[in-house]
Order: sequence, then C-alpha cells, then structure tokens
Amino acid sequence: MATPSILFSRKDKCDDAETILYEIDLLRFTRGRLLSSNSAWTQRDEWVYLESFLLHFRNLIEFFGKPKPDKDDLTVQRPKDFRTWKALTKPDIELMTRPDLWKKYETRQNPESISKYLHHCTKRRTIKKKWDVEAMFSELRPAIDKFESLLPEYKPVTGLTQTRGVSFLDGNSTASTRVWDSSLVPEK
Repeated sequence: MATPSILFSRKDKCDDAETILYEIDLLRFTRGRLLSSNSAWTQRDEWVYLESFLLHFRNLIEFFGKPKPDKDDLTVQRPKDFRTWKALTKPDIELMTRPDLWKKYETRQNPESISKYLHHCTKRRTIKKKWDVEAMFSELRPAIDKFESLLPEYKPVTGLTQTRGVSFLDGNSTASTRVWDSSLVPEK
C-alpha cells in the first residue's frame, strides 16, 4: 500500500509587492527566532533558521541591489512593477537601492558570498563561517522600512498578528506596519 503524499505550499501571494513583503516577513521571523533563547532547540534547529534567514536576506539584497537584474526578477530598479507606488520619488528609489549589500554578500567574485555557503554545494562550505544576523539585518533595514512605508495598505503576508502591542522592530522605526507575536521577541 502506497504512503499518501503530504503536500506543502507557501501562502498565496496576489502581486509582486506581496512577494517582497513575504521575504521581509520571513527575514524578520527567522531573525527573531535566532535572537531568542530557546533551550529546547538542537543545533539543527539553529541551522534551519540560519539558512532560512540567509535565503530571505539574499533574496532581498538581490531585489534591492543586484546591478543587472534578469528580465523576470523583481527589482527596485523597476518601480512600475509595483502598481501601488503612486508618489515614488527619486530619493525614495535611491534609499532603497543597495548595490553595496549585493557586492558585500553575494557577487560571484566574493569568496564570502552567501550562495557559496548556502545555495550551491561548493568547497567553500567546508570552511566554517559565522554570520552576524543582527548586523546584516541592520544594514538592510533602511531599504526595508522605506519599501514598507510606500505600501501602507498591505497586511503581513505570513499572517502573523499583533499580540500585546510588542513591535518586532525594537521600537526604532515607525515605518513598518508589521507587528509580531511577543513570543518571538528576544528577552533583554
């Protein structure tokens, strides 16, 4: 007798903006998990969250900074793809454009690129690399905050909701409309 298949899917996304918001939501979620202390975790749990963080980080730095995006790539360089951006200014686009992060974390010439440790099976993966999740998030945060501020009518794609008024962004920004379950916020 055949074992029945179990199928999984990500949440449906209706448009391109929601695709990027999904990436942002999961970047924040995995950051929160990595920064929280959970004594029940195994090292494998940490690895899963780290790889998820790196995947979503890489996707976002590609969106905000890949110099020559492919035709099918979503990119801040093609703002007309985001129909809800009505009053987009040149300074808005400049704030969101981060080729410096793409160069720092992802170019082929960079021996420390995320893809060499995550996406591809390379010899580089045998070299232990420590990732400063908080510093990486902080570098990308201004672009994320600006992107979200231009899409105020959108709700979180992942379905996470507000609990007890605790902001996942640590209170330093008013640009984001996403608020997370307080169990994800690390203890101080």
